[in-house]
Amino acid sequence: APALTTAYLIADESADAARRTRAGAWVNTAFNAGSSGGTAAVGLLVDRLPLALCCAVAAAPALLCAAAVLGTGVLRARAGTEVVDAV
Repeated sequence: APALTTAYLIADESADAARRTRAGAWVNTAFNAGSSGGTAAVGLLVDRLPLALCCAVAAAPALLCAAAVLGTGVLRARAGTEVVDAV
């Protein structure tokens, strides 16, 4: 959401007062077109792949993020800097 908010703010700042609504509408149109195109492409891809592979592809981003977070903590511990656990 920060990227979308930033896009709206940039459009608002870049356009003159008479065209701000139109600039925001173009941001909204671009976002919706991208979402629709991405959904259509993924739908076609999912239709052709086996279910197990679809589940693996869906889980990959979460697993990569977890590995990055855990790896960062290990690197800090090896470097001797303090690692603070959030509870």
